Amino acid sequence: MMKLTILGMNGPFPAPGGATSGYLVKAGSTALMLDMGSGTLQRLTGCMPPEELTALVLSHWHYDHCSDVLPLIYRMESHVASGGAPLHVYAPVEEGSLVRQAVKTCQAMILHDVQPGDTLALGEVTVAAFAGRHPVPALMYRLESDGRTLCYTGDTNTVEGLADFASGADLLLADGLFTDALWAAGKPHLSASLAAKLAAEAGAGKLVITHLNPAIDPETLLREARAIRTDSLLARIGDRYEV
Repeated sequence: MMKLTILGMNGPFPAPGGATSGYLVKAGSTALMLDMGSGTLQRLTGCMPPEELTALVLSHWHYDHCSDVLPLIYRMESHVASGGAPLHVYAPVEEGSLVRQAVKTCQAMILHDVQPGDTLALGEVTVAAFAGRHPVPALMYRLESDGRTLCYTGDTNTVEGLADFASGADLLLADGLFTDALWAAGKPHLSASLAAKLAAEAGAGKLVITHLNPAIDPETLLREARAIRTDSLLARIGDRYEV
């Protein structure tokens, strides 16, 4: 069984007292952090020492998904200077990212470039990568452990093969930033109703919609999603799910 904790769920900026994308996934002795947006490091430290993470897995290098990696560098440098092991970071390649360059040159972190189609063995969790559709290189991840599956879309609009990638997931954590009125084919995110449609097509056991813009009414998002999938949920900081 995997356990998911929502540490941040806003995007592209946090609500008052909020935090942008960051999700802690535990399976047995394995602890993975999916993205580390602004405000998530402090919440992670409330759950566990960041030095004990098995790995940090980033969907892409936009700041609302990786900005807290920068202060984490200071903590990891102190940890490694005291004899601790460096942190393994897995992420797509975006050479122009300043945060990626900081990680790449940090002696307390080991950067692993991930390509669509790659499969990672991270402790007790197997992670498969799939290409998202976003203005920068972006990945979705399918996490499997002990016969259970969590699928995380990261940031994406519609993309061919996504329902197959998410097929049968016990929990689908999906980008659903836009209302129907605000969504368009050229936008960088799904709508809440498209996230619900994806969950229905994929046969996902549970849908949690995330990457919520503080300027967009959450009740509208939930209403539109539930018109397609009546059990749709919106991510909230501190929520925990068993997968």
